[in-house]
Amino acid sequence: MPEAANPVPKDPGFAEAGGYTRLAEYMGQHSQLAIFRRFGTLTNASLLYLQAEITELEHELKYVQAQDCQSDDDVRKEYERSWYRLSRSASLEEGSEEREQYELIMKLRELIAQYHQALYFHGKALELPSPHVKIFGDLREWIVRPTMGFIHIVSKDWRTWEQCDDLITFEKSTMDRFTSLLTYTIVDIYHSLIGRHIHRARKSTILPLNYRDHRHTVTYSHKSISRFTQAFTVLIASTLPIAAIVVLYSVHDMVTRIGIIAASTGLFSTSMSLLTMASLQEIFAATAAYAAVLVVFLGTTDNAGS
Repeated sequence: MPEAANPVPKDPGFAEAGGYTRLAEYMGQHSQLAIFRRFGTLTNASLLYLQAEITELEHELKYVQAQDCQSDDDVRKEYERSWYRLSRSASLEEGSEEREQYELIMKLRELIAQYHQALYFHGKALELPSPHVKIFGDLREWIVRPTMGFIHIVSKDWRTWEQCDDLITFEKSTMDRFTSLLTYTIVDIYHSLIGRHIHRARKSTILPLNYRDHRHTVTYSHKSISRFTQAFTVLIASTLPIAAIVVLYSVHDMVTRIGIIAASTGLFSTSMSLLTMASLQEIFAATAAYAAVLVVFLGTTDNAGS
């Protein structure tokens, strides 16, 4: 049966479509775009088959061990208590009853080692994060656009980067939800309004030299973006208690002030829980400190007023 292929746009003005080499080079230049399939379903199925095979051999081994213990052969009876006797059976005729227990043990040893190795690497693969939707979208756009990567893979794996399901990346992002949203939103806005007009594409490129225009890809430094978003996040965090204090200062009714403190503290803790990667202990400590600042201000202004 012929393989379904990703259709190649026919346009003599564009360069020839690229393949694995061009894609690998691009991923090498941008490590966050090194996105691969996890093959979660197939891995789980393989583990289940290994588990089933080991279980079958386990039951077979128990039966053979019982047969050896009940045998009239004194040597076979010693298999249960003497590894020397059991291992010596390896020199006997292949497929004989005297050697069967040893053969099963050797086969189980190999399968169990294979099973544990597969479990270990599957666990490691599960620890790898899924790519951010924006990062995946950038890679997908680069792959399909004729003025960018223009990757054309004709084998069945060409659908790998069509959907974000079952994909992993080696780039472990330390950004929380708020920082991630802020980062990609700001970059998109900046690029749409300013960046695409004042920045030029990198001079070094993996694209063919007969491309009509090399000014189609602008790369922004992740380090620079990270520094900006961290500074912006710290600025927002530092203004939260100040904003609450300003509101409290403008209100003179004590009951209303207490209500404002309760509402702002609840909003603060909820925001930390939903938008950051802080642990429960860190959220509790930060909320307590935030509430303490407001309570101290409330007590200070109340004493000054009286």
